[in-house]
Amino acid sequence: MKRRFWLPALVGTALLLVALVLSAPARLLPYFLDAQTLQISGVSGTLRAGSASRARVALPGTYFHLGQLSWKLAPWSLLRLRPSIALSSVWGNQRGELELRLNDDTLELRALDMNLSAGVLRQLLPVELEGRLGLLFDQIIVSAQDLLRADGRLVWQEAAWQSPGGRRPLGNYVATFTSPAEQQIEADIVTLSGPVVATGTLTLVQRRYSVDLLIESSGQAFDAELAQALSLIASPEENGYRLRLDGQLAPGA
Repeated sequence: MKRRFWLPALVGTALLLVALVLSAPARLLPYFLDAQTLQISGVSGTLRAGSASRARVALPGTYFHLGQLSWKLAPWSLLRLRPSIALSSVWGNQRGELELRLNDDTLELRALDMNLSAGVLRQLLPVELEGRLGLLFDQIIVSAQDLLRADGRLVWQEAAWQSPGGRRPLGNYVATFTSPAEQQIEADIVTLSGPVVATGTLTLVQRRYSVDLLIESSGQAFDAELAQALSLIASPEENGYRLRLDGQLAPGA
């Protein structure tokens, strides 16, 4: 009899706590976030469904701006202690949507659909790159230190290099990512169209990465400035340049 009495009481208490959390004002959210990782301001709504007028994510030495950020928290996910949040962001021409799931010791990104300027690559590479990047991933799983899985595509459209002598068009490219096993990521890189043909692979096993990329010209000689730039990072071959990179990701990268 006692068991029958306490079970409904416990369920009711849990539902009440969830309801209180979901109805809490969104202005409380910054107190639960790590300001060193995610910064938001101009919040409105509730913890269940709300928005921030400005949001940005900290990267090594810089920030990645999300702009206006909106969220919807799935109520039943709190009862499972695995919160699931639908996120969308808008910043100028940049758009993004994804479902974020917090598990015991991993962070899972599902249905990631994002379109942004290739100019963000300037934060990683010392060159002026242009075009549009499209990220279409079914699943990305990360732990506190490692990338565990990635399944999807990265598309670079109307790629171009802003050289000292002017804009140099490159082409359209796609990298398809798969995960044969945990902490093992493989990507096949192909060219869809354009004057510069790039074909190769990228692999990441635990924290060890390897890149093997053949860069060729489609039907005509390389632009002199592009050829000079490629010669600084790749080895010349009969029909182009071979870029090979091997290394270890730094802790926390």
